[in-house]
Amino acid sequence: MAAVALVAGCAGPVVPDLVITNARVFTNDTARPWAEAIAIKGERVIAVGERAAVRASAGPSTRVIDAGGRVVVPGFNDAHVHVSVGPDSTPLTLGDDPSLADVATALAAAIPQAPPTGLVRGTLGITAWEDTRLTRAWLDERAAGRPVWLSMWTGHGDVLNSAALALIGLDDTVQDPRGGHYGRDAENRLTGRLEEYAGYISGRRLAERTPQHVAVRRYRAFADKAVRYGLTSVQLMSDGLPAAAAVRALLAADTPLRWRIFRLPQSEAGVETTDSRPHLPPQPGPRIDVRGAKWILDGTPIERLAALKAPYDDVPAARGRLNFAAGLFEGMVREGYGTESQLAVHAVGDAAIGTYLSTLERVGTPGVWQRKRPRLEHGDLLTPALAARARALGVVVVQNPSHFLFPEVYAARLGSRMTAFQPMASLVAAGIPLALGSDGPLSPFMNIAWATAHPSHPAEALTREQAVRAYTRGSAFAEFMERDKGWLGAGALADLAVLSDDLFAVPAERLPAITSLLTLVGGTIVYDAGVLRH
Repeated sequence: MAAVALVAGCAGPVVPDLVITNARVFTNDTARPWAEAIAIKGERVIAVGERAAVRASAGPSTRVIDAGGRVVVPGFNDAHVHVSVGPDSTPLTLGDDPSLADVATALAAAIPQAPPTGLVRGTLGITAWEDTRLTRAWLDERAAGRPVWLSMWTGHGDVLNSAALALIGLDDTVQDPRGGHYGRDAENRLTGRLEEYAGYISGRRLAERTPQHVAVRRYRAFADKAVRYGLTSVQLMSDGLPAAAAVRALLAADTPLRWRIFRLPQSEAGVETTDSRPHLPPQPGPRIDVRGAKWILDGTPIERLAALKAPYDDVPAARGRLNFAAGLFEGMVREGYGTESQLAVHAVGDAAIGTYLSTLERVGTPGVWQRKRPRLEHGDLLTPALAARARALGVVVVQNPSHFLFPEVYAARLGSRMTAFQPMASLVAAGIPLALGSDGPLSPFMNIAWATAHPSHPAEALTREQAVRAYTRGSAFAEFMERDKGWLGAGALADLAVLSDDLFAVPAERLPAITSLLTLVGGTIVYDAGVLRH
């Protein structure tokens, strides 16, 4: 294949600023999926093709990088990411699924090391969360007056002691927020257990206490880690800092990543937060785009908060629940239909997904929705019948391979429903747009390893090429950027990564060890491991 070049408004050949040669370039172009070299001018690709032809286009000032036969891919685009922003804290050392005794041991070790008023934080699994003894009072007995904040690793439950509740201004008079629940005892006192929007609002209150320089440091650390994995774009689910505060910190951080920010509208006792209003143009910066709103319609099967049509197999009295009443949720969907604010809805259970799709069908016409690309975040129980309706509406499914790692728990909860659990391969086969995001461990290579094994439902595993497509062009499609990002060809943004190993050929066990050796965003090198010759 000769070089495929772009010449825009120039009388003669365009001389590239940068050429990467001696490479295996995965272009993500189905017509020409592979190339040997790539030429870049400014922030765009101007040619891909055979090594000799692209190399010949270089001029005296062109920088030439020898990839040493390594694989080059479009920059990864994480379609569903969270960045933890909060005041500095003392961490609890807990395992993956600690018992209540483990939490007590960790607190006994951490409390003496924590500053007298310093926050102590830890992450829980299902064992401690389901232990009803874990309450504000239990933590108070072990906290020596220090604020303690424990969170479920799923992000759908928190337990706070009295000092932590006071830190964010919560007392027994607080009312349940729209879409959430504060646990209470028989005397109507807060137990410290928070579910859904009660937890998200509390997390926002804590994040808003973060000094600006700490938030900037967190975003820079995140970006530094991301570019080492070859990530060039991330789609931030703004559930910590409100979007406006996140933008201020990101502008100060000046990271090399491209950020797409989704608001998480919240309401406390009827008072709307600033995130309830769509962001209006102009956008805050060339690499920051605030455009979209995320609503969380249910929880997850782990806490049995995912809304199901039939009861959970292991607790027949439980079906989960919807966070919003039908009329309230319809208003949220109407905002997505009537504005440029893209609609993104977390819906996991089949009852929640069915409610989402029925509301889309009731509010608007398929042709309009197809142009608006409503997103389904997770969609774990998107059954074949529901998937057919989603396809007709142009729904984009955003899956998170880190969710696939608990097949025993899911099987206990869902039983025979596992045959329709966490679809991916069947969505690709049906022509339903699929994007991948981390929603957990950031490494795209680790997430691709899980996506191509799919421990919970192996029949739905992707091929490696399908996984890379979903993590690049699929994610770009999910944010209306597929013309610019997610592929490498003349006219595309020069966002790419040169990988340390062959993502498409190495044994599965070596996938998580892959990193980027060289990451470019808009033609600029933003990470260089110092391995390649140039």
